[in-house]
Amino acid sequence: MAGGSPQPGRGLLKAPQDFYCGLLYIGVGILGIWVGADYPRGTPVRLGTGVFPAILSWGLVVIGLIVMVQGLMTAGPPIGRIAWRPVILISLAATSFALLIETAGLIIAMVVMMILARFAGDDHSNKEFGIFAVIMVLMALGIFVWGLEMPLKVFPWS
Repeated sequence: MAGGSPQPGRGLLKAPQDFYCGLLYIGVGILGIWVGADYPRGTPVRLGTGVFPAILSWGLVVIGLIVMVQGLMTAGPPIGRIAWRPVILISLAATSFALLIETAGLIIAMVVMMILARFAGDDHSNKEFGIFAVIMVLMALGIFVWGLEMPLKVFPWS
């Protein structure tokens, strides 16, 4: 086959979509490990702010390896067209969280992030989104602020 992408189930890449998705996960995970290399890890009793990003980054690498191997072994779909709206809105959501967390606090940063991410898809109602947002904010407060006692600003005035 000249000039085209491999057909699903044929050649080395049986599922090109899975293979390249796994490669992307690995790349993002390695970038996260590299960026967070100097973040404080703390001790097992008092975890530092670098523990969670490290766990997420290593998790992305492991999941990426699994998905990439699956793309080599199991037949799957070819690469389709890129859905730009979700790509742009999810990127904007993550960026807004990073820019707002220190100045606006955890709650506002999370709500803005979730509102932007909500518009990336069409499959949830406003009621579902509201319930999800409340649960996520309460979980973040419970885990990071109260449980791990991380020094996070909760509101702009705190």
